[in-house]
Amino acid sequence: MKKTYRTLYSLLAGSVLLFSSCKKEWFGTSPSGSLTGSEIYATTKNIDALLNGTLRYLMETATSQDNPGYGSILLAHEVMGSDAIARDGVYGYLATYGFTDPYDNTTRRALFYWTFQYKVIDNCNGIIANVDKATGTEAEKRYLKGQALALRAFVYLNLVRQYQFTYSKDQNAKGVPIYTEPTTPASQPKKRATVAEVYDRVLTDLREAGPLLVGFKRTVKNRPDLNVVNGLAARAFLVTENWDSAAARAQLAGQSYPIMEPTEYSKGFSDVSNVEWIWGHPQATDQNLGGASFFGYIDVTPATGYRSIMADPNFKAIFADNDIRKALFRINTDTTNALFGWLQYTKFVNKTDQSGHIPLMRSSEQLLIEAESKARLNKLDDAVTVLNGLRAKRGLVALAAGDFTQPQLIEEILRERRRELWGEGFELPDLLRLQRPVVRTVSTEKFTVATAGGGSRQETVKGHHQLKFPDKSDFSVNSNYYLFSIPFNEINSNPFIND
Repeated sequence: MKKTYRTLYSLLAGSVLLFSSCKKEWFGTSPSGSLTGSEIYATTKNIDALLNGTLRYLMETATSQDNPGYGSILLAHEVMGSDAIARDGVYGYLATYGFTDPYDNTTRRALFYWTFQYKVIDNCNGIIANVDKATGTEAEKRYLKGQALALRAFVYLNLVRQYQFTYSKDQNAKGVPIYTEPTTPASQPKKRATVAEVYDRVLTDLREAGPLLVGFKRTVKNRPDLNVVNGLAARAFLVTENWDSAAARAQLAGQSYPIMEPTEYSKGFSDVSNVEWIWGHPQATDQNLGGASFFGYIDVTPATGYRSIMADPNFKAIFADNDIRKALFRINTDTTNALFGWLQYTKFVNKTDQSGHIPLMRSSEQLLIEAESKARLNKLDDAVTVLNGLRAKRGLVALAAGDFTQPQLIEEILRERRRELWGEGFELPDLLRLQRPVVRTVSTEKFTVATAGGGSRQETVKGHHQLKFPDKSDFSVNSNYYLFSIPFNEINSNPFIND
């Protein structure tokens, strides 16, 4: 493992050089030249540039066309679930949709998902360890440390949900290694911490980050602030089934971000200026990755491109006719179009200059966490009141608590999560959290196509085409196929990874 960590250390050092030379003002100020050695942590200005670059690295680094940073993980989470489909024969996520990748630990995707997230953690560790000694104001130091702690918590929360089953299934199961010190050439590998230990780390980081970020006023929504900290804590408490804390933190996270009006929902989910985006990744035209981007796969509106990820026709069926979101579905009936027969869902539409922003946290998600938590506490009136706040903005009639039992209301809230959060990376984590199987059924929806001579014929809307696991077994609860695999390189190099 020493060899592996020396290599990782070299890669991280190179990343720091790139980060510190970034000059994009929409991501904050940065020094004009490259920095080396102790200069990286000498001033709060330099550390701010490193944090800036770390955020960009998380979102924009790509080892291949189909691994566009963290957006690639969001897409993988969707196609490994029930409501999204990777088109057969199209580049991108077909193997992930079929559960052979990242389940196969020899693939480049398995390696990428593991290593790039740990690189982000290492940069955060460097900031946390060194910022107090930097030249700068005490407020600048607090804000930078708070942001680094929040970002580290975010990544560990992702990792523990990707590489092990949920907390309530077995909190003592092996999760992922925890590193809290910067990597050096002498760094030693660690064994996998338990799921409970990883969640303790996440919540400890967030509890420390919160007070440090009091008073922090970000200028761009890519920076984690106190609202993001509360939102991440709400996510963690939801998984650990601490319902009171989940509801309280979710309410705090979303209180300054009103639910968008109905007219806003159809604008493409591509701009952080949206009033309910609590956290998101903006980029400019010269920063976009072209085809190697989140929108390159999920935006189905261009005439050409990958247009890989489609919505399942059975997913459309869970929307009421007066739901404004249902208007975003359209069957492609153009027989000359590569998408002929597919259901195009236009929730995500890239900007004309290909610089679409990626949503990382919205107040709708936080509202749904609050509603679910209150329902699980059997506070049905409160849960329905919260849920109706979202329904009203989606063109739906208000629900009445008296019409539901507790289990029925929880199921309605979970359906609302599916309707509202499609494409934002929650599908697989929710299936694991709820300990439910993927459900995929063959499409039976029909549409009419005109034929020569004034006739017509019936066609079936295209739907799921991978209906079993790779070993031909049926989809089941808590299958290992749902978990990301620790890459072969790590297993081969770290003698403690399976201890």
